[in-house]
Amino acid sequence: MYSASKSVLLLQPLKFQAQVWTTALQSQQIEVIEEPAGISFSQLAGQRDAIERANIGLLLVDLGAQQLNAFDVCRWYHDNYPDLKLILTAGLRQKVLSTERRLALEQGAEDLFPGFQQDNILPTAIGRVRRILEILRYHPLEEQDLIDDLMTFYRHGAVPAHKLPTPTEMAFSTSRQSCPIDLDENPQTSTIILPERAYSVQRLSSPEEPPAPVQPPSIQKSKLSKFYLKASLVTLLLLIAGFWGWLRSPNQLQLSPGQGAATLALTPTFSEVPDVPEGLYNYGGSATWALIRPEVEDAIAEVYPNLQLRYVETVKGTPGSGQGIKMLLDGKIDFTQSTRPLNDEEYAIAIKRGFKVTQHAIGLDGIAVVVHPSLNVPGLTVAQLRDIYLGNINNWNQLGGPDQDIIPFSRQSGDSGTADYFQEYVLQNEPFSSSVVPIYSTTDALRQLNRATGGIYYASAAEVLYQCIGKPIPLGLSQDQRIPPQQGKPTQNCPPARNQPNLAAFRDGSYPITRPLYVIVKENKDREQLIGEAYTDLMLSEQGQKLIEQAGFVRIE
Repeated sequence: MYSASKSVLLLQPLKFQAQVWTTALQSQQIEVIEEPAGISFSQLAGQRDAIERANIGLLLVDLGAQQLNAFDVCRWYHDNYPDLKLILTAGLRQKVLSTERRLALEQGAEDLFPGFQQDNILPTAIGRVRRILEILRYHPLEEQDLIDDLMTFYRHGAVPAHKLPTPTEMAFSTSRQSCPIDLDENPQTSTIILPERAYSVQRLSSPEEPPAPVQPPSIQKSKLSKFYLKASLVTLLLLIAGFWGWLRSPNQLQLSPGQGAATLALTPTFSEVPDVPEGLYNYGGSATWALIRPEVEDAIAEVYPNLQLRYVETVKGTPGSGQGIKMLLDGKIDFTQSTRPLNDEEYAIAIKRGFKVTQHAIGLDGIAVVVHPSLNVPGLTVAQLRDIYLGNINNWNQLGGPDQDIIPFSRQSGDSGTADYFQEYVLQNEPFSSSVVPIYSTTDALRQLNRATGGIYYASAAEVLYQCIGKPIPLGLSQDQRIPPQQGKPTQNCPPARNQPNLAAFRDGSYPITRPLYVIVKENKDREQLIGEAYTDLMLSEQGQKLIEQAGFVRIE
């Protein structure tokens, strides 16, 4: 039994992607209502009555529409439209990782699609539209109508003539089984977008360029009025103009005006990264990055002897991602390193002070949970870990262990990016229990853990496994899916042998708690921006990615 006709609300800021979606969905008699790219979620939330009148059954939201991460989009959607279905898209991406899709599904999205590619529209559109029809419980896919409309789209010049499929290619594309998403299991050709803000690469506009017009929040019907068509074209041209002057580095996103696709090529070595400045620059931030910094700084100094990078610790509080971001906003350092994304308040502070801040993901980290070496527990689920740090579980005998009080340790949220991430995504923004013992650093935590037989602590796998004190335990979303954070069994001979992070599980998403590593850049058209972007480019080079992997983290490229 299929439901009555439903509309799809489209938030797709990339013109090419929006055109393909509109053509494909309308071929199935689905009404498409397209919002202007500049509309905010708060404006959209105010359109509840209009959305109900339009009988909208699905939100098709590109992660670039609001510069938010997938978790933020899903939370907003659940708060404002819990009865609607949601599909996320990443129009600048050619592939998405299975890790990314799994996280999107866990947050309530129905699916996560990469962008359409000009030379592969038909097979991907067939799979994706079929998926949408199933979600809406609409009629079965009218495949020939979809093919006919997309071929008309081709013939009207939306795709260059040399990209048109031949009849043989058409037959092959439409006869094979189409997967609704493009999964890329090779992290060397992918970019992690979860849980980072997906389109964090914000390009500067030229000084003489006027700001893009703010679009009104009214909902438009599927055939856009001339007003919105002109506004969309103007916005697109302004974006292209702003982006064009910034496409200077081989490892930056390259946009084609007619296509919402991204290509990413790694610069081979540090010596081939362009526009690396000279002079002394200060930076700060994440304690987790301490495992990466020494090798990277030595390699940079070897190639650029006139560039000096100096790590600066905070005077107040404990060193960490939050403190580093605060120091950057206060003008005390030139760029910073982080294990958590920027939040709305930090974006707002930057704008209020006359500049912008941008985050760039350069690697992936797994969070390991360790206990006292003598403690005999089979492992934990994420829900059990959450209950421990919320104070709902306080004895190991509640988890199949000995009759021993649990002593949870944690760094301070607000200072530590790891603690902020843990509180947001594991504790779901609930406060730590009063039973949690605050500590200054991972070294401090492990020393205390060594004296407390009921202790438990969480930190970056690369950091905590190397120190040989705590015993890593498997972690999973369920009892039968628990994955160890280390390769193989925990070594009993540490040191000299040391536990190595389970990079394969972090990469494929089977391990449940991972997060990106970021470089946070100050966009002020000055020296801070110059060094921040140069450092990002160095980390995203092939040489930089190898150093990240050697330090115990997953390379993002």
